[in-house]
Amino acid sequence: MLTAPTLAQIESTVHDKIREILADRGSHAGPLSSTEKLSATLGLSSLDLAFLVAELETTLGVDPFAKLVSITSIRSVGDLVRAYQKTFFPERRSGGENELIPTAVKRAQARRVRGNRR
Repeated sequence: MLTAPTLAQIESTVHDKIREILADRGSHAGPLSSTEKLSATLGLSSLDLAFLVAELETTLGVDPFAKLVSITSIRSVGDLVRAYQKTFFPERRSGGENELIPTAVKRAQARRVRGNRR
């Protein structure tokens, strides 16, 4: 891909490739939800996921799993979409759980301080 795709184009491409794999396996997939689990809900095997990632790398021209994202963290359709979006838009906050960690740390520190005052 010569120009960077939009966020919506990335999502559409990922969804299309998943539907293609499901169709090749004889499964029908309508609209996909970001919460659908690749393995548990859609029934994709680890081999299917490897094929999917290879297809996406060919289509999008990037591999987010080379350095940015751990492949083992990909569980859902949304996880996969965000991995590719993060590759093209690293400055964009994805709303993932890792961004909640600093807030959780601050709350824990505040609780410790309150506990020490008693």
